[in-house]
Amino acid sequence: MADSINLMDWRLPAPTDRAQLMVAESAGILKRFYLIQRELVLMQAGWLPGADHWQSKLLLPEVLWQDALVADEFRRRVLELRFPRREIVVGDDAPIVQLLQQFRNAPDGLAFIEGLQVVKSKLRTTYRNYLERIDHLDDAPTVRILRQALADLDEQIARLSTAAADGFQVYPERHAPAQQWTRGTRTMVEQLGDLLDLTPRDIAMPAVTEFGGREFAISRTGARDRRFNLNRFGWPDNLDRAIGPGVGLLLQVRQSVHHLNELWAAEMAAACLFDLAADAEPEFLTDAARWCFDEIRHCRMGFTRLTEWGFPIGEMSLGTFPYDAGADAAPLTRLAMIFYFESTYIHTKPERAKIFGEWGDAVSSHDMDFDWADEQIHTHLGTRWLKYFLEKRGDPRRPTDVRPDAEACVKQAIANAPPGDRAKTQAAFETMMTRARQFALKT
Repeated sequence: MADSINLMDWRLPAPTDRAQLMVAESAGILKRFYLIQRELVLMQAGWLPGADHWQSKLLLPEVLWQDALVADEFRRRVLELRFPRREIVVGDDAPIVQLLQQFRNAPDGLAFIEGLQVVKSKLRTTYRNYLERIDHLDDAPTVRILRQALADLDEQIARLSTAAADGFQVYPERHAPAQQWTRGTRTMVEQLGDLLDLTPRDIAMPAVTEFGGREFAISRTGARDRRFNLNRFGWPDNLDRAIGPGVGLLLQVRQSVHHLNELWAAEMAAACLFDLAADAEPEFLTDAARWCFDEIRHCRMGFTRLTEWGFPIGEMSLGTFPYDAGADAAPLTRLAMIFYFESTYIHTKPERAKIFGEWGDAVSSHDMDFDWADEQIHTHLGTRWLKYFLEKRGDPRRPTDVRPDAEACVKQAIANAPPGDRAKTQAAFETMMTRARQFALKT
C-alpha cells in the first residue's frame, strides 16, 4: 500500500503566521530602520549646541547615544542578512531620509524637543507592528534589537516630555511656536506613511516655514540656559593657567565647576559627529555619540555635586569656552580641540582622584576616577579618528601634528577676551567661593 502512494502529492501542514517575511524583505525593512535611526542621531547632535534649555541639553546626548547603539545593531543585522555584501545604500529610501531631515528645521530647541516626541512615537508604533509580524524563531536576533529599541523609546519619550514641560516654564514665550511646529511635525509624520511598506514612493517636501520652522544650521556658539550665571569663561584658570587648580575647598569647587563646564566638550563631540559622519566609517557614529554622552555625564557630575552642596543654579558659573573658540575652525580642527584637551590634562584625573580620597571627599574622588577611565577611551578615539580622517584626505600629518591648530584657536580666544569678560569671570568665582565658605562653616 505504502509503495503505491505518490509522496509528491502529500504535504505536512505548515503554519502561515511565521512565514510572513523572507530574508530580502526583512533586510530591506531593517535597512530603513537603520537609516531612520542614523538621521535621529544626526539631528539630535546637530541641535545640541544650539539648545539652551538645561534639562534638554542634558538629555539629548544620552538619547542620541542610545539611538546610535540601536542604529548600529540594525546595520549589523542587515549585513548579516545580506552576507557577504558589505554596503548599505540609501536607494529607494531617499525620500524618507529627505523628509526626516526636515525635522531638523524647528524654530528653536524646545520646539525641536516637542517635535522629536512625535517622530519617536511614530517609530515606536512602527517597531511594535514589526515585532508582531516577524518570526521570533528564525529572526530572533532582530527581536532582541527591537525590544531594546522599544524600551529606549518608551523611556526617551517620557523624559523628553518632562524636559519640554520644564522648558516651557522657563521659556513660556516659546510654547506657542513649539505647538505650531508640533502640528507641522504631525503632518510630516503622516507623509511618512507605512514604514513597513517597501514600495518605492515619492514624498513632497513640505515648506517648513508654514509651521514656523527655519532652515537648520548647527550653532557654532554654545547656547546656555538663562537661569545660570552666564560667562564666556567659567573659571579664572580658563584665562590664566598659571593660577593653578588650588587646594582644599578651592579645588573642590573648582573641579565641580570645571566638570559642569565640560558641557562644551559634549557640544564639540556632537558638532564633530554632525560635521564628519557623512565622510566616515559607520563606527564613527557610535564612537562620537559615546564621546558626547560621556562628556555630558561629566557635566552632570559637576552640576550634581554643586547642587548637593547647596549652590543655587543662578550662582553656578557656566561658560561657552572653549566650544566658541572653534566657531571658525575646520571640522577636523574641532576634533583636534577635544583631543588636545583630553590628551593634555588627562594626567590630572588620577592625581585629583587620589587627593580627594585622601581628604575624605569620596564622591569627588569617585567622579574623578570614572572621569579618568572615560578620558583614556577618548584619547584613543581622538587618535584613531584623527588618523583616519588625515589618511583619507591624503594629509601626511599625524594626529599630534594637528594639535597646534587646536591650541592656536584656544589661545586666540583667550587673548581676545575683553576686560569685561575677565571681570565677570572673577566676580562669579568670588560669589561661588563666598558661598562655599558659608557651606563649609556649617559642617
